Amino acid sequence: MNKEHYIILGLCVFAFLVGSRLKKKFSSKPKPVHIPKNQRSKMARAAKQAIPSKKEKVKRILLWIQVFVIFGLLIFMIPALSRDIVMAEGKFNQNLVLRILIVALSGWTLFVGIHKLLKKDPKVEPKS
Repeated sequence: MNKEHYIILGLCVFAFLVGSRLKKKFSSKPKPVHIPKNQRSKMARAAKQAIPSKKEKVKRILLWIQVFVIFGLLIFMIPALSRDIVMAEGKFNQNLVLRILIVALSGWTLFVGIHKLLKKDPKVEPKS
């Protein structure tokens, strides 16, 4: 595979990631259900202490997969970017700009993904 295929592959990965984020952001959310005040605190405590659902486990697994794919993309693209910078000799060509964008966006996505994975939920202690 030549350089253009790798650049297109990187752009496809980013298009997929951006599309999935936009879909999640703009998806319709269910309408809130009216719950009496005396039930809210009981439900909130039960929800905090509940075991993570299957959906949350799948989300976490997919986030781990995303982090590994982005890390692999970075490992692959950084040597190519450094080679393009050395060979550019002060000229900005299209491949160099695309590689810079791919490395910058994948670095940012990797940072956000790792931050989400390592973020701990605050433990809520029940009041006596």
